[in-house]
Amino acid sequence: MNHSLLILTLFLVTIFIATNDKLLLLVLTYLLITNSIFCFLFLLDKKRAKMDGQRISELSLSVTALLSFNLSTLLMQELIRHKTIKWQFNGKLFITFVIQNILLLFYFFLQTFSKI
Repeated sequence: MNHSLLILTLFLVTIFIATNDKLLLLVLTYLLITNSIFCFLFLLDKKRAKMDGQRISELSLSVTALLSFNLSTLLMQELIRHKTIKWQFNGKLFITFVIQNILLLFYFFLQTFSKI
């Protein structure tokens, strides 16, 4: 289910970038920075989990995933095999996917109906 929502998110973000060429560089920079931060935090949490150190909260990881449009979330889970079977975290990711897609669809509807 998360993979389908990720595909929808990617599609909507791609449309957003394509329709706002003035914002292209800004949006791509934002996505690069936020996804890099998410990857760093996810790797750090995995490292701390192995060392029994202080973990990064699931809320922090979920908020960072939300801000990065989850573009690297599922990839990182699979690459480093971290939090793949934890249903609480995956539930939070699902909620972030739903929120993102609702907001993106709402934005597109506003843009579409404001031009009419």
